[in-house]
Amino acid sequence: MLRIEPEQLDLTEFHELVTLGRARLAAGDWAQASELLRRALGLWRGPVLADVSDAGLTWPELAALQGIRLAVHEDCIQAELAMGRDRELIGELESLLEAEPTRERLVAQLMVVLYNCGRQSEALDRYRRTRDLLADRFGLEPGRDLRRLQRAILSHDPALALRLTAAPGGSPDFPSPAGPGAAAPPPRPRPAPAAPAHTAPAHTDDRGAGRAGSTGAPAPEHALRASWERVERRPASVVLVRARWTADGGALAPEHVDHAVKELTADIRRVTAPFGGHVRRAFGSVWLVVFGVPRAHEDDAERALRAALALRRHFEAPGPAAAGAAAARPVTHLVVGTGEVVVTYDDSAPEPVEVTGQVLDACHHLLLQVPRGELWAADATVEAGGAGLGLAPVPGVPGVHRPAPHRPDGRGPSGHPAEPPFLERTHELNLLHGAYGDTVRRQLPHLVSVLGEPGIGKTRLIGEFAASLRDGAGPPAPRVLHAGTPAFDAHTPYEPLAGVVRAYTGIRAGAPAAVVLPALTGVVRGLFPHAAAGPIVTALAACLGLPAPASSAREPDGGAVPREEVLGALRQFLEEAAAERPLVVVLDDLHRAADFVRSFVEDLTVRLGPVALLLIAGARSELLHSRPSWGCGKRRSVLLHVAPLSAAATATVVGAAAGRRHPTPGDDLRAALADGNPLFAQAYARVADVGADPVAAHPPAVLAVAAAQIDGLDRAARSVLRDAAVVGGTLWRGAVAAVGRRDPEEVGRGLELLESRELLRRVRRSGVPGDVEYVFRYAVSRDVALAQLPGRVLVERHLRAADWAALLDVPRPGLLAFHYDRAIALADADGAPVEAMERRAWEALVGASARAAAAGDDALAVSCLDHALDRCPPGEPERVWLVTHHRRIRDSLGTRDHRRPAVTG
Repeated sequence: MLRIEPEQLDLTEFHELVTLGRARLAAGDWAQASELLRRALGLWRGPVLADVSDAGLTWPELAALQGIRLAVHEDCIQAELAMGRDRELIGELESLLEAEPTRERLVAQLMVVLYNCGRQSEALDRYRRTRDLLADRFGLEPGRDLRRLQRAILSHDPALALRLTAAPGGSPDFPSPAGPGAAAPPPRPRPAPAAPAHTAPAHTDDRGAGRAGSTGAPAPEHALRASWERVERRPASVVLVRARWTADGGALAPEHVDHAVKELTADIRRVTAPFGGHVRRAFGSVWLVVFGVPRAHEDDAERALRAALALRRHFEAPGPAAAGAAAARPVTHLVVGTGEVVVTYDDSAPEPVEVTGQVLDACHHLLLQVPRGELWAADATVEAGGAGLGLAPVPGVPGVHRPAPHRPDGRGPSGHPAEPPFLERTHELNLLHGAYGDTVRRQLPHLVSVLGEPGIGKTRLIGEFAASLRDGAGPPAPRVLHAGTPAFDAHTPYEPLAGVVRAYTGIRAGAPAAVVLPALTGVVRGLFPHAAAGPIVTALAACLGLPAPASSAREPDGGAVPREEVLGALRQFLEEAAAERPLVVVLDDLHRAADFVRSFVEDLTVRLGPVALLLIAGARSELLHSRPSWGCGKRRSVLLHVAPLSAAATATVVGAAAGRRHPTPGDDLRAALADGNPLFAQAYARVADVGADPVAAHPPAVLAVAAAQIDGLDRAARSVLRDAAVVGGTLWRGAVAAVGRRDPEEVGRGLELLESRELLRRVRRSGVPGDVEYVFRYAVSRDVALAQLPGRVLVERHLRAADWAALLDVPRPGLLAFHYDRAIALADADGAPVEAMERRAWEALVGASARAAAAGDDALAVSCLDHALDRCPPGEPERVWLVTHHRRIRDSLGTRDHRRPAVTG
């Protein structure tokens, strides 16, 4: 008998190497795992026992060994994929699939590799071939994991970068193509310019929440941001620019085209940057400029339109020809659109790596129809931000506007709605009049900061006060100067102080030096008859954005007047102007001003001499977020907070805006949605029906304000707000902590911050004993926050909210049923199986009924069973018992006409 020691067999060595390699794979040592598994595979030199096996016989042991070899090959590829060797593995994977074309783990690995190499069409074709093969051979569809991978490729899901990863103690967002027992490599960079690569590690405030199957353990600080935070749905406005070049001598040489494209890219960036646009080359000679990403503004549509008009003027203006292409002239076409987009981010930069959405397709379709040199804008954009820009419908093209021929500069009359009734502001007006009286009587400067949320009526209040001064102030009549801080395209960093100088001198914004300097000189000589006018004129000209003469340059960059000199000249200018006659200076939207400008304004009243100057600073409450000590400890400084209107006054504003003398039932709902905000009340007044679909009832202007407020929060606060939105319009600290799997103390601090930002209100008596209850101040804030979460994340979070509700001492069947219903509806819409979820829902309601019955509350127990019966399908074996149990408890109440409560959130 032939005896061979185990160590003499290459099969034994193979198993030892595989064991070691898989151990390194599980430990995340990809290089060592790859080396050991490659050594194991190198022991194979053809079919096993090929020289001794009987011809024509198939041994079960040989088939098992072949299966082990293939699994080891997959593990080895897994490790090398984690090392970033995508392109090197394509040939090997295709060779393996020729022998095993229906092995789904290999198919998934090849699909991911092809996708990450920018070959997504080939990845989808591989899926199609595999599906056809499975159907032809076995009559089967691909497995669930492979189907989900195909859907992720179709939607460019950023979680594809995580498909071969899993957080410690959890599972990946999608089942790994490596199989259920595969190790989880860490995030790794992907080769550019392939499909979205989002694997750089980043701090996260979400602690890994949002991963299906997560255990809920907090992720380490260096953990990868949750995949849903890489993808957001948000409204945006876009400008598409298409350019073509011609030359007198015929076609341009390739190097001239390259030079022209680069120059035009720089021009587009320079022209659109003042409006906040982010420029992306879409393809070829088409550029995409996005507004509202990564941060929304209330006026993104207007920004996009003004940027497009500025581009059109730039392209029309004659300029020097490009070097090396003297005869090249770009012919441009521009389209502006507004709609919802899906934005994909990379942790390595704040700007998105991909923007997709139907609005881009619609704009591209229009771009092919726009005549040369023309600008077309979609109706949605014009409606949201085109008031006063002189846009008119395009004849024969429905839904599109263009600059009207009689207003080539794109300017026209204001399209803002009429002012609402001025209500419930008597107290604030009296405070402003008192401050002005003190200023004149004591001949001392005063600062009044008028603060409030967007649309609450700060500007209207200040305007009414200024009008009352002009009409009723005694001699000497005050001079009122009004200046605002523009949201974009500011002429100078000194705004709104530069606006004050322009208002006093009558200089138009953007006027040339030939106009500005003589006007400034005349005014300065009148205010300073005994002082040298030159330095003050130079400093004020710098404030207005004009370069200083070379002879007065004090800075190394040449021609720039030092900031201290400019501010000193402004202080002198205001003091002399106030000494001449009482002066009221209104600085609106001061929260937008540069920090040094805000510091100047805050300190102005204590640095001026004894003059009658009333300084009114209008700003949003966010001014106190960046400068919480604003005005504190300053002499003659007052904070005036503009409060929301009462419900009755809000209803009056709604009725006036709608042109109705008598309120309708719908007006009460509109007033409730506006919650004391006059701007919101006017916007909701123009909504036809606010009852059918509350989300659709939010006007674009209100949605824009809410989105900008939410984007103004830091990431941690935004995440807590989204979790709160999942819980409902009414929420509790414990529920929010359960939804986000966070520490309750941390959630408590986040909710307090959101309350200070006027997004939430605390309820004095909580409906859940021992917990803190809040409500959303505005329904639109909750709806916008919810809309930013992908559906699969909402499913998981609604289930967590249901789990929390199921454990309450006093059951809330409506809340419990609401969250299960939302999770089931969202999962069903995503094509996921819902049977287990449905069973989980009615079982939880039965459990809540048992707790209510044990507490002696039979009415609540019946209510829970009502909801359970609604969700228990007729085919369930337990339904017979459930009906009997339900009848027995109802009978014990002595009523058979028990009313079933509505299911609400």
